[in-house]
Amino acid sequence: MTRRRAAALLLPFGLAAALAGCGSGTSASPTGSATSSPASPTTAAASPSSDSAMPSASQPSAPAPSDSGTATAQGGQGQAGVARCLSTQLEGSIQPGQGGAAGTVYQNLALKNVSQTPCLLEGFAGVSLTNGPQGEPIGAPADRDTSTPVTPIILEPGQSGAAEFGLGQAGKYTNCAVVDAAGYRVYPPEDYGSLFIPAQVMACSNADIHLLTLRAFRPF
Repeated sequence: MTRRRAAALLLPFGLAAALAGCGSGTSASPTGSATSSPASPTTAAASPSSDSAMPSASQPSAPAPSDSGTATAQGGQGQAGVARCLSTQLEGSIQPGQGGAAGTVYQNLALKNVSQTPCLLEGFAGVSLTNGPQGEPIGAPADRDTSTPVTPIILEPGQSGAAEFGLGQAGKYTNCAVVDAAGYRVYPPEDYGSLFIPAQVMACSNADIHLLTLRAFRPF
């Protein structure tokens, strides 16, 4: 009887201890999940950061500047795509002008398009007196007279443009070293090539004496 009563008294205490053990295991689980769950948002947040860097690396570079403008200028294209007149397309001549005044004779330097295609004549020619078709220039080259505005001229085949020029008389310069010139060396506007126009002219070999003045081309 004594042992049974002792066992009966111990039974409620054992049951209570078992229930307490189950309760403590249940409460440990939420604690662990709360510790690991914040790690997931951190990993997810890092992913957009690496993705956002990708567009900047894949963006196309800026296009290279077009050199069509640098190529048009070098090509000498004029109005409506018409190329400038070259010396190989032209034939030069000296035509009568306004006469003379104050020791200067005024004539016209005419350039005719002898090619089969139209070309643009615009601006000032380079002109010097020379001692022959392949000779060296004599004295100073022509000075530009800007009193006539620059006008673009489309020369169809067979058409001409002219520039008025003045030739000072060499004899009026007391310090002139007078020499005979065989004609004019003419460089069309913006052309490195030249043509020769024969003419018997008295010139000054002094480079500081300017006998020639030249205006811009106009229709002729």
